[in-house]
Amino acid sequence: MSLDIDHIYVPVKFDLGGTVQDMEPVIPLLARLGAVTVDVVEHEETRAYNISYLATHPPVLQLSLGTSAVRIGRTTWDTSTQVVIYPALGVLSVDLRFAAPEPPVSTEDICRFYDDLVHENTLDYFRYLRDLDTFPSNLAGHLRTVEAETPEPGGLTVSAYVQAIRGILQGSAGFEPRERCYPFQNMRQFFVLRGPEQDEGEPVVESLLRLATLPEATGAASDDGPLRLRGLVVRTTGWSTVAVLHDGVEGGTAALRLVQDMYGQIHAQWFFCQLWVGVDPNDRDELVGPGHSLGARITQLARVQLQLARGLAEVGNVDLMYRDPVRIAVATFLIEGLRVTRHLAAARQRLELLRSNLSQLFGLQTALFQQRLQWLFSITAVAGVAALLPEMLQVNSMSWRIVTVALFGTLAVFCWLLIRLLGRAGLTAERAGQRPTRTRTTRWGAPGWMRRLRRRVEWPTVRGVRRGPLD
Repeated sequence: MSLDIDHIYVPVKFDLGGTVQDMEPVIPLLARLGAVTVDVVEHEETRAYNISYLATHPPVLQLSLGTSAVRIGRTTWDTSTQVVIYPALGVLSVDLRFAAPEPPVSTEDICRFYDDLVHENTLDYFRYLRDLDTFPSNLAGHLRTVEAETPEPGGLTVSAYVQAIRGILQGSAGFEPRERCYPFQNMRQFFVLRGPEQDEGEPVVESLLRLATLPEATGAASDDGPLRLRGLVVRTTGWSTVAVLHDGVEGGTAALRLVQDMYGQIHAQWFFCQLWVGVDPNDRDELVGPGHSLGARITQLARVQLQLARGLAEVGNVDLMYRDPVRIAVATFLIEGLRVTRHLAAARQRLELLRSNLSQLFGLQTALFQQRLQWLFSITAVAGVAALLPEMLQVNSMSWRIVTVALFGTLAVFCWLLIRLLGRAGLTAERAGQRPTRTRTTRWGAPGWMRRLRRRVEWPTVRGVRRGPLD
């Protein structure tokens, strides 16, 4: 082929478990792992950014972890590892850059890169899930097969850095945790080729876009058209992206750097939506934290709603961050190519479900409060009547005294029953805060007040919709 491989950029996204409002205290701690770079916008770059966004958002932080030799399939690549932290989204990205090997690899090896990379990443990723005690049992057989086929690991290390960096950030004062950390990852491939401008439509480009070998690459890949910048053409299908640098044209390298930087940002937005789609914010089993009462549950879900709504305001809104037409055009191309809009719609459905369930829980809390208020008035009225007992016993009539004692005995039993029902109502409300679900009741299985309360208030079912595939 006339196109040569320049490098392969592979970002792997993880959830930090929360957002970071202040990065300054953790920089010295992260510097123990590698060279730290804070993404500070220079004076000449301010024309491309909205100043209000820069003033209200913590900067992106980059951590360089050096270069190592990694074997992918039959080829050994010099691989540089860089960790990028997006504090406003609470997303961590381990960026791998595989430099062009020497001597040059064959076209077949380049087209097989994705399959070989998935094989190596499976070992690292599945062991990471097993360490977190979240490994899916239905994938245990697949892990054993991969381990049996790989007597010696190729040296790919991604998730080993995640736990260390996550521990440093979660221990900082500026960290705002989410209710649950999404344990899964998302990996994408960005192939960069170099060659003459007229050869950008070679079959190898179609094969890399399809993540398939050359014999299967017939016809055009299902992308939405190329992005053309000076000295650079970019095509993407969402899961795979191919950029062709034109030899002899100035500006191509700078344009590529811009596209890849924004690719990382847009991919982080996609992953932010993914972690909320993968974690149901209404599911009690999916949340971590104290509080079993109905009031604590409402407070917890209200906090989750605020975190989700605040993060979704960042997704897909390129005008919030940029004011440069070129950057906006690149961001729009990547948002459409990575299908961020579709993922954003799914995350917004979770937000609407959360708002609906919060409204129902507020209604249930109000109904229980009104019921308790009625009991309080009833007890107060009975106590007021009971205060007349000494006066009524002064009447000089035995039959009247017997009637009076029987009447107040009945009132005492009624008060005792009300007190018991009040205690049961508190226990029911506490259980509703743990898992309010619709329960089946037999004809004689519940007191009359409970059946009447159910007719007044629709008990919410806060279990979320079924989760989709992991990644």
